[in-house]
Amino acid sequence: MSEDLEIPYYQSRTQLNRDFPFKIFRYSSPLLKQSLHMHDYVQIAYVRRGMCNHQMLGKSLTVSQGDLFIIAPGTGHSISAIEDQPFELILTDFSPELLEGQLGPMEDALRRYLTPGPASAPHAWLHVGKHRQPLVVQLLQDLQDEYEHKEVGYEYAIRLALLKLLMVADREYRAIQRKPSRRSESEGREPIEQARRYVHDNYSQDIPLEHGAYIANMAPAYFSHMFKQVTGQSFIDYVNEIRIERAKELIRRQSLTITQIGFQVGYRHLSHFIRTFKKRTGITPTDYKKAFGDMAETEERG
Repeated sequence: MSEDLEIPYYQSRTQLNRDFPFKIFRYSSPLLKQSLHMHDYVQIAYVRRGMCNHQMLGKSLTVSQGDLFIIAPGTGHSISAIEDQPFELILTDFSPELLEGQLGPMEDALRRYLTPGPASAPHAWLHVGKHRQPLVVQLLQDLQDEYEHKEVGYEYAIRLALLKLLMVADREYRAIQRKPSRRSESEGREPIEQARRYVHDNYSQDIPLEHGAYIANMAPAYFSHMFKQVTGQSFIDYVNEIRIERAKELIRRQSLTITQIGFQVGYRHLSHFIRTFKKRTGITPTDYKKAFGDMAETEERG
């Protein structure tokens, strides 16, 4: 507990408007480097694009587009930019009292996101699926518009949008946790399938094994074991397979350079891309481009 006392603790009475304790703002600075801190209000952090680093609940994760965190009061966390990695982060701060008496039939489901303590921890992080990301972005934009323009009734509109945002997050979390019950082996496969879907959606981002384990709600070592058991290959090999297959498609299109393609499919260093590509295909990206790029051109002329 002595370490907790040394962590900066921000209070809503100094950080938020006393009459209506709510604010929303965006971060995109490459110099962002927060120290570990806590606050007595709720913060919803959503990665709009790119990737950055988020430390919370003893975990340090590289987070990317679609990742959403609900930081309950009293939870230590910090957010930092990653060198040479652009990002946009939308932060929504509000006092839990703002929604007091507003939860209605969703009281039991949503209260845990607003209350300090261990009950909120399992629900603090989720990856919003691509089909729901536009809805989340729209709700955040609605919140920002209401906050900036402050037209008549804006307080009510903000409360409604906040409730909708929390409901979307809760439904996404429930969808992630929902497992088929007909066959016991399906229960073990579903978290792995969730991690595989995440790789397909985000192969251009940094995806360490710890991130996949977090998505599957497993310890990294157990996740690594289960992933290989279900798929027949390691998590890293699977990520590389998805990336290289996508790279092959882009090379056949002849519209980008090898360097551009490598970066687009998630490799930050050309040498790593070339080495991985050759390991999986037996030839370099340049040789592949000569062989299959020419073939594609021939087919187009034909």
